[in-house]
Amino acid sequence: MKIFVDRQSVCSLFILFIFTNFFHFSTGFCQVQLIPSKNQDSLPYVIIHKINIDGNKITRGSIISRELRVHEHDTIPLVNLLELLKSSRENVFNTSLFNIVTIDTSNIVGASHVVGTSHVVGTSHVMSQHDIDIQIHVIERWYIWPWPFFVISDRNFNTWLETTDLSKVTYGINMTFFNMRGRNETLVFPIHFGFNQRFGIAYRIPYINNKKTIGIGFGANYDRNHEVVVQSVDNKPVYYKDLQNYPMQMGIAFLEFFLRPNFYSKHTFRLEYNQVYLSDSLVKIPEFSFDNKTNRFHYFSFSYQYKDDHRDIRFYPLHGYYFDVNVSQNGFFEKDVNLFSIKSSFRKYWQLYNRWFFASGIQGKYSLPGDQSYFLQRGLGYGRDYIRGYEYYVIDGQQFLLLKNNIKFAIIPQQVAVVDILKSIKFNTIPYALYMNVFADFGYVYNDNKIKNEGNDLQNQLLTGYGIGLDFTTYYDIVIRLECSINGEGSPGLYLHFIAPI
Repeated sequence: MKIFVDRQSVCSLFILFIFTNFFHFSTGFCQVQLIPSKNQDSLPYVIIHKINIDGNKITRGSIISRELRVHEHDTIPLVNLLELLKSSRENVFNTSLFNIVTIDTSNIVGASHVVGTSHVVGTSHVMSQHDIDIQIHVIERWYIWPWPFFVISDRNFNTWLETTDLSKVTYGINMTFFNMRGRNETLVFPIHFGFNQRFGIAYRIPYINNKKTIGIGFGANYDRNHEVVVQSVDNKPVYYKDLQNYPMQMGIAFLEFFLRPNFYSKHTFRLEYNQVYLSDSLVKIPEFSFDNKTNRFHYFSFSYQYKDDHRDIRFYPLHGYYFDVNVSQNGFFEKDVNLFSIKSSFRKYWQLYNRWFFASGIQGKYSLPGDQSYFLQRGLGYGRDYIRGYEYYVIDGQQFLLLKNNIKFAIIPQQVAVVDILKSIKFNTIPYALYMNVFADFGYVYNDNKIKNEGNDLQNQLLTGYGIGLDFTTYYDIVIRLECSINGEGSPGLYLHFIAPI
């Protein structure tokens, strides 16, 4: 049964924020617990005497200190201490520089307030103030990855499984240097051969000023493809393939500026120069190319992104919320390209009870003009913008709205295993967790190119997908998801993904 809705339908999401329980928390691999004294009013403050950091053999201490919400000589109300330590640990872990982060406290010798190594304990004999030391221990990741690059050049792994076409293999080396100079800088040399080829360089420096609020990035890529998606028919992508030549070639140079004024907000400004070459055969496909049938064209693009990120663990969050908005303009003075778009998302994560969690995320996109070349147009079915159960489909359009919902149970809550056979501490200390999911997604794509898109009947109607799944997470931001879902057309499927669902 298909449900049709008007273009002006509006989806709204109401979020309730709950902040409780300062006296006990558990975040990943660090636990801090407060047992209050009988007369806590006489002990309202703690003074941070010293902050010690160890385990950072490569990472500079200033990169870790940038993420801390406490500093040496700070005087902090006792009731705020635990939340500050918790969020500091999360901030350090979310730099993606470490596999393990723990924060412990210890008392200053002679103080009458006893402080344990993994919990703070108040006693009946207290002072109005007392000093504590904070110990931060990190286990660094492996930062140099000259790994062989092997990827199936399809929209996602599940679409490739339909054909298992080995001619779509792209291979090479993704030489990546994380944490360059110990400053969380990243240098990447993509060298890809095979189906889709890429050669380039990118360098990103998160901080270039003393306050560590301003960063910069720059780079360039040259891409060439044997196969190009040129249109959609019956909600499936149609490819133009030329195994002897490269029907589409593109060169990109970019410059980025980052502004991070606080722990959770980030502004990114990006300027790109794009130069595109299309073969004569591609130019003749009306749905894909532009009206003037140009083989070669170039254009500038500018984008601005704002992020407000309060998630506990960014690669697989269980608590907190996330908001972003991205505004982009492709083409300024060029007659061939002119596309404006705005895209935004909001995601919220709750712990319902003990091992039970809930997450909901809503995102939408609006773009102009309505009549767009397929070369630039993107609806649902690309990247993480998809309705679960519709992985094999693309739903093209200028606007879309997507709502995802998850209820999950931690079969194995976050734990750490030490594998002695592995000698390197960067690999032998392994965090892991396993979750069971029940989910339901809703989406709507509006497309006003009705003549160009005849036969694509998933556009301009409400779409649904629901099912169950298992999620496995471990270090180096690895997520493996196996999901069984049914879409609104009644078609079941078994799908494999490698990023968090929401």
